Amino acid sequence: MRIAVDIDGILTNETEGYDYQNRTPNQENIDTVNRIYDHGHIVVLFTSRFGVDLHITKRWLKEHGVQYHKLILDKPQYDIFVDDKAYNSFKELGL
Repeated sequence: MRIAVDIDGILTNETEGYDYQNRTPNQENIDTVNRIYDHGHIVVLFTSRFGVDLHITKRWLKEHGVQYHKLILDKPQYDIFVDDKAYNSFKELGL
């Protein structure tokens, strides 16, 4: 299974502002992502952060032990995301 996970507000507790290097990790969700990775699923992280934030983002992910296969920046910014394959939480996935 290929699972896409947003960074801000899912792996971090904060969603506002640009101080990405000081975001607090949401350890419960990081642990879940790592379990998904360890079970052989493909983990794709995505964020609306800009390309210039790539280095800071990768450093933060490494510092907090987040395992992933691919990182996508510059995702569209939205208030509501409608998708036929979307889940609201890891609990809905049963993982």
